[in-house]
Amino acid sequence: LIVFGFLLFKGWDKVVNDEIDGMVTITGSFSCLPLKVGVEAGDKECMLGVKSRDGLNYALDISRIQDANTDLKVEDTIAVTGTLKLTADKLAPEWADYEITGVILVNTLLRTR
Repeated sequence: LIVFGFLLFKGWDKVVNDEIDGMVTITGSFSCLPLKVGVEAGDKECMLGVKSRDGLNYALDISRIQDANTDLKVEDTIAVTGTLKLTADKLAPEWADYEITGVILVNTLLRTR
């Protein structure tokens, strides 16, 4: 497997390089995604995502992941690299109840400091 390295600068929490390869890197807290106002929690389990340092929530689609930590815990600081689909795009129904900015089709997911 090829491990993708990326450079994180202090204070940068989102690096977008759409013109070259369409990839984004988001750093933030591994956490449960918030439900939209008016949606009952009911029997919904915690849907894990990333809350960026600027307070935006992103769902994680790990179906095509290449490299990931398997021992992550809620509130760990992570860096996620992948392709971003914004909520303006048509998203899968599984994300409809969550207050998210978009879904990241994850290539790499790593714990950071």
